[in-house]
Amino acid sequence: METTVIPFRGLRYNPNKVGDIADVIAPPYDVIKQEERVTLEARHRANIIHLILSQPRENEDRYTRAAALMKTWRADGTFIQDKTPSYYIYEQRFTAPDGITYTRRALIAKVKLEPFENRVIFPHEKTHAGPKADRLNLMRACHANLSPIFLLYSDTAGEIEEITETFTDVTEPLVSIDEAFGSTHQLWRMDSRTREIQALFTDKPLLIADGHHRYETALAFRDEMHAHTPQLTGYNHMMMNLVRIESPGLAVLAIHRLIQGLTPDKIAHVVAKLPEAFDVQKVDSLASLMEHLTAQHGKHPAFGLYTPDNTYRLLIPRLTSETSGYERLDVTLLHNLLIDKQFGIETTPAYISYTADATDAVAYVKGGTGRVALLMNPTPVSEVLDVAMAGQTMPQKSTYFYPKMATGFVLNLLRD
Repeated sequence: METTVIPFRGLRYNPNKVGDIADVIAPPYDVIKQEERVTLEARHRANIIHLILSQPRENEDRYTRAAALMKTWRADGTFIQDKTPSYYIYEQRFTAPDGITYTRRALIAKVKLEPFENRVIFPHEKTHAGPKADRLNLMRACHANLSPIFLLYSDTAGEIEEITETFTDVTEPLVSIDEAFGSTHQLWRMDSRTREIQALFTDKPLLIADGHHRYETALAFRDEMHAHTPQLTGYNHMMMNLVRIESPGLAVLAIHRLIQGLTPDKIAHVVAKLPEAFDVQKVDSLASLMEHLTAQHGKHPAFGLYTPDNTYRLLIPRLTSETSGYERLDVTLLHNLLIDKQFGIETTPAYISYTADATDAVAYVKGGTGRVALLMNPTPVSEVLDVAMAGQTMPQKSTYFYPKMATGFVLNLLRD
């Protein structure tokens, strides 16, 4: 099977109509909290939040509301559609929590949807049904990709980035935003050398970095539409942000697990049984724990445990010769040995939430009862790729490619 990555006629905000593009973009829908949603709604009458997280009104649910707004914005010139199929180049410059500044470049394109068994596009995480139902209803209403998903590709020679950098070096961006959501943002539209780029992607497998739910939703919607209108082909593709795995601008953070709903006896029981499976070392502070974790990164699986008695523990799982490959990943061992086997809880929002900030994880435990925090090292991208190519999946929220990409720069019409 070939990988199909093609240019498209993007739908974009008209700066002559909306003014500053910074006022109409937003973070991805799944990281926006209620307070931020209200702020974004008030920022601009056409902020993308009104589509991706539209609020229901009397006699109108959130999905029909989004569809009605989109129709209005296309009619009144809020949105404009480019006349020629193009690739879009999206660049973010940001400083990660470790103080290092990165520049991440993505190619925005339409990619042909393929079922996972075709081994063209690979998942690496398990998903839950709830988010897929919500995004499917929105896609049914709007018939558009309102936000791209994030995929990785390997290009050791850097041929694709060389083409895009040659273009952006001599071309003014369509959009340049000095600061929004912790990053600078630039967007270019490129309608030259498109066949060359398309050909370079033909034999490249793609790895879903972020957006598993939306990808599976797009597959479901494609199949649904084919059953009713097989003559329409726009549903065969989905808008995606493609980033080179070898790029120095790819920053990956750890995602720590926050567990709630435990009794004091349960926590004490788990702590007492830790030496059966782990080498346990108590340390005196969060800083010390994170230093010990960092020292183990890439050498041996390790994670931290913070409990309500203000104790920090470094846990080194004892591995056997039978523990290999996927089973040796920190996040897999964490779930198998602790979350599933010892705490005995389901991986659902009722019991587990997530944060990339270790300080927030400790504060979470201190702020309630029956809570513990499990602290992680980031999963190396090479290990994520190995798991995916082997046809396996990791626990949900195993990776955090920092930061999230903004939504609203380009949309893709499925009926185009």
